[in-house]
Amino acid sequence: MIVFLLPFIQYNLPFLTSGALKGFNDYAPDIDFSLEKWYNGSYQSAKSKYYNDHIGFRADMVRINNQIRFSLFRKITGKFILGRENCMFVDSYINEYTGADFAGEKAIRERMLKLKVVSDTLLRSGKSLILVYAPNKAYYYPEYIPAMYIHQRKGKTNLQVFKQTGDSLGINQIDFNEWFLTLKNTSKELLFSKSGIHWTSYAAFLAGDSLLRCIENLRNIRMPHPVLNSIIHTTQPRNADVDIGDMQNLVFPATTETFSYPDYTYVAYPTTSKPRIVFIGDSFVFNLMENNILQNTTTGWQFWFYFAYLFNAKNSVYNADNTLKDHCDWKKEISKSDCIVLLYTSINLTHLGDGFIEQAYDYYFPEK
Repeated sequence: MIVFLLPFIQYNLPFLTSGALKGFNDYAPDIDFSLEKWYNGSYQSAKSKYYNDHIGFRADMVRINNQIRFSLFRKITGKFILGRENCMFVDSYINEYTGADFAGEKAIRERMLKLKVVSDTLLRSGKSLILVYAPNKAYYYPEYIPAMYIHQRKGKTNLQVFKQTGDSLGINQIDFNEWFLTLKNTSKELLFSKSGIHWTSYAAFLAGDSLLRCIENLRNIRMPHPVLNSIIHTTQPRNADVDIGDMQNLVFPATTETFSYPDYTYVAYPTTSKPRIVFIGDSFVFNLMENNILQNTTTGWQFWFYFAYLFNAKNSVYNADNTLKDHCDWKKEISKSDCIVLLYTSINLTHLGDGFIEQAYDYYFPEK
């Protein structure tokens, strides 16, 4: 009997501290009592949801339940897929890898033609535009994808056609997806974790340094670079290296891997230049920010997350109110910039630029 009373005792007279659940948790708020709410039933409904979300030991019970589902039935929560050797995937990454979400060659070419025109227009003003393809975990670990998804491969993928079209048009491109595949069998450090969505902190460190070298070559400048002092190896993940695993809220981690965390120092030289760079892209850019790539190598850095939210030195933490349209004149900022970097992983290529390409095209060529 006491076991059933413990959650209520913990709620009213907390005697232990439970670890908070990880991931996105939208807890129901409390509600004030009123006769009107009582009679129309809204009070009871809202209060029930509140107690359900705040009852004592709820987080512990969620973790135990999730662990049972994972260990006994190989079930995980959310829109995630559990593959071989407990490797976790986001379903959309597999869909892009198999070609299930292929946008079609016509639509891709139309967008890339506009991007080419925008890029050439910026180049005439002395600005560089680079399209960067962040890696897709499904390409990196196809051996862990469940067979039922591999059998659904349909041929062409968005990544393949975007890359081929960009090459044919002469757009500046960096394909980190392909590069990581060449490193897979030779790298001593972990580039993708089995419980993560994004590249690891170490992989982002490598990619960031390579991106800097590309910008240097395009603009004929020398930028500050991170100099590696040492690599810290640990089985304790940091940052977002196991973000899918964290969202599962298990009692025990699904896998144990050795992570690599670079210890580095940014070095500048007398001839060092810090160009003004605007980054437009998806969540893979945040990994570059964690390694201080944007902060230490550019002047007045800006990240336009999905061309909707503004991040900069003053606003480096996500704030839903910090929208690009309300806090930034993007046309003015582009005119002041030296380089624009579009960085997207392949699942987001169907909305590459998130409106920037089309708006920039219409701005520079209103008559068309």
